[in-house]
Amino acid sequence: MSENSKFDPKVVETLRLEVHPSVVFKLGADLITDDMQALIELIKNSYDADATRVRVVIDTHTAFDRATGEVRDDLPFPVSDSASGEEVGQESDPADDLRTASGDLANDGQADPYLLGSITIVDDGVGMDMDRIRRGWLTVSLSEKHAMKAKGETTKKKRTPLGDKGLGRLGAQRLGDQMIMTTVRRSEDDGPAAHPLQVTMNWSEFADADSLNLVPIEVHELPSGEARRGTRLEIRGLREPSFWRQHETNDLQRELAAMISPYEGVAGFRMSLSIDSEPINLREKAQEVLLAAPVAYNFGFDGHVMKVHGSFTAGFLRPHQGREDIAAYEQLIGRDNGFAFSEWLLARPGKTRGRPFGVVSGDDKHFLKSEAVLELANLKEVEFEGNSPISPGPFKGEVSGIPLTRDTTSVFDKASDYKEFVRALVGIKVYRDGFGVRVDDDWLGLGAQWTSGGSFYSLRPGNVTGYVSISAKDNAALEETTNREAFRDTPAYRNFLRIMKAWADYAALVQEHLRRGYNDYRRELLAESIDVTPRITPESLIKEVNRQINEGSDLTHQAAEARRSLENIEAAASALESERQNNGNTVFHDPALTAALDRTVGQVRRSVSEAQSMMVHLDELVETQQRLKAGVDLLEQQLQLAQEQIGDAWESVALGLSAEALSHEVQHISDGLRGRSAQITQYLKSINSEDQRVWTYVEHVRSSASALGKQVARVTPSLRYMRERRTEVAMSDVVQNLLDYYSARWGKNGLRIEVDLVHDFKIRVNEGKLTQVFDNLVLNSEYWLLQQLAAKRIDQGLISISIDAPFVTVEDNGIGIDESIEELAFDPFITTKPAQNGRGLGLFVVRQLLDSMSSTIVLSPDRNLNGRRFRFRMNFGGNQSVELGHDK
Repeated sequence: MSENSKFDPKVVETLRLEVHPSVVFKLGADLITDDMQALIELIKNSYDADATRVRVVIDTHTAFDRATGEVRDDLPFPVSDSASGEEVGQESDPADDLRTASGDLANDGQADPYLLGSITIVDDGVGMDMDRIRRGWLTVSLSEKHAMKAKGETTKKKRTPLGDKGLGRLGAQRLGDQMIMTTVRRSEDDGPAAHPLQVTMNWSEFADADSLNLVPIEVHELPSGEARRGTRLEIRGLREPSFWRQHETNDLQRELAAMISPYEGVAGFRMSLSIDSEPINLREKAQEVLLAAPVAYNFGFDGHVMKVHGSFTAGFLRPHQGREDIAAYEQLIGRDNGFAFSEWLLARPGKTRGRPFGVVSGDDKHFLKSEAVLELANLKEVEFEGNSPISPGPFKGEVSGIPLTRDTTSVFDKASDYKEFVRALVGIKVYRDGFGVRVDDDWLGLGAQWTSGGSFYSLRPGNVTGYVSISAKDNAALEETTNREAFRDTPAYRNFLRIMKAWADYAALVQEHLRRGYNDYRRELLAESIDVTPRITPESLIKEVNRQINEGSDLTHQAAEARRSLENIEAAASALESERQNNGNTVFHDPALTAALDRTVGQVRRSVSEAQSMMVHLDELVETQQRLKAGVDLLEQQLQLAQEQIGDAWESVALGLSAEALSHEVQHISDGLRGRSAQITQYLKSINSEDQRVWTYVEHVRSSASALGKQVARVTPSLRYMRERRTEVAMSDVVQNLLDYYSARWGKNGLRIEVDLVHDFKIRVNEGKLTQVFDNLVLNSEYWLLQQLAAKRIDQGLISISIDAPFVTVEDNGIGIDESIEELAFDPFITTKPAQNGRGLGLFVVRQLLDSMSSTIVLSPDRNLNGRRFRFRMNFGGNQSVELGHDK
């Protein structure tokens, strides 16, 4: 023993790291976004277990006894789900209602004895033995599948595992309070199966435990023959029964379409789903929608080259509105299914029309088709490894442009059903082996194409549907994030985006040229009908019309001469008739000659009468022609005015495009400033800097960057590609955001907003458009109020906003609308502001935006003390507004 042995520490106790149950619950909440994803993770387990079929049965109404598992339909009180408050069994709603779905504790501290709702997943996969239950199911985040994928191994059915994060048991915990798993391990040679094993877990028991290993989990061996080979997983006590009851609307359909492919199945794997005894099958309807789409693209990528095939029906060119446009379409395209147009288009390759984009003639259904080859190596900014581009692996897909308002199929009974279903399918989904990878709604940036003037006819985010099909085997380089919410930002994924965006750009070019080709075709045929050149300018057309009117004026002189000739003919006829009478009085009277003269005189008089009637009509035509001449003169003046206004409008458009580009750049700069200021802050802390000037400067940069970010965030919802998105918003929230923004912007300049909330309401609308409406009204008031403040006519500028469902009223205490323009206030280019301060488009834009929301605005007849109208009243009643109640 050493001299210092008395100071050697001795072991008092050996401890082990414990895990509190809250960690598992937190993992379930963080790694699994919602109930739909939780269910999909469990279905993936069936796929990885080499199941050929899986059946999912969801029941949101049945109540189970927690202890015995018996179905309880004899409860003397209703059982409600805690998420929605909906009841099962009775109509009353007592205050002490059991909250069974969430596993809440009763007053005595014990878990409720009843469980509401269940999800049952049954497959015929390989099942599990005791070791696989222990290691694969009960050991969180331990997955043999991860090792299999790393080694390139597959299952017996040659499947590359989809799950490798060990999320299955977290999915079961996310869905409900109790899990009962019965599984039978299939032998390798398909011989006799082992005894069934059953595991029951009550998650509420873990909530009271200090450590996970303090809760015993018993595995029971059941008699053989009591369970089929495979796994049966039953989850009782659903945490959100109301989520699954949304299958009556398109909300759950949208969730299903995002997570399970409704377009194509997985070979050798069939899935069936029912909710409250109603089968849910999106595949048949989804296929019908795709087959009936006016425009569709099929593409396949072999790892290096993408081949694209486009198909276009005549309906692709059909206008959605405008009686004259629809009539022209029926005349030019509908009568022969677009044959004449396709012949015209393909016969003129010299004018950069169809063929440079691979457009060829089609068949009876698709009158035009297109073909293209896109090479990954030739794309801009593609990333390489050595001399070869980094490939995401082979994949395929199909994308269609679909009309939102017109049912082109035959499987929907009502137009409303078609609209609901189409809205559920909108978007380009990504599926790995038939299971969805969640991506942004517009991950391809189709909306960004609409920010350029040359892409008016391209695919829109709001009316496109389709899928990209990848696989675990071929696309391992496309890695998903841990929570399955997106792809990791890797070189392979960035190249995947590049080749897909190249397809989107190609589709935009093809569609733009087909649409513009149709416009040229229509213009050319119209020009032929009036004997002018197709490219005639409006000015030249007016000159041509004036020339023809002037030529028509010469008819006046010709008509005068014709009248004199008719008078001479009439006189000759009278003379001839007189001679006939004299001839009848002679001795040598000839009856035959007399009859001939009578006939001749009668014919001459009838001809003269007809000619005189035509002369009357000619006089009327001449008068009409003179009126047309006056109308053409007026049209020429209006055209000049319109051209001036269009010039002003294009300046506004150019300014808007610059604002869009600027918003992106400012956002990039502000993000960089915030990031670098955070790095500098960390550095200053690490060196314990006490230089207040540096700290003040860094804080100034950080706050300025934050302010820039807020300004950009206000502009972003109004950008063109964002205006397709609609959400349900409360009017009070919109106005409150308006109040916060302008209060900070104005500071102490004498302006303020006052809000009177009488009856709040919700509307489904694009928030960016609604913000533009209020901005235009407030900025208009701001200008005139600042003028009044500068002239010291008012002490404070006040803008008042009243919310009284479904109306919103905006007014101010300024001078009011000039009486000379009050009836024209919403017309374009009407303003009393100096030219350098306004274009007269603000109120016009407000009316157009509200019209797109099925809403209206009027200038109230009320007058202020100046005798002027001053109150704008908006009506959102056409937007299916939902009143929220009294808030005053």
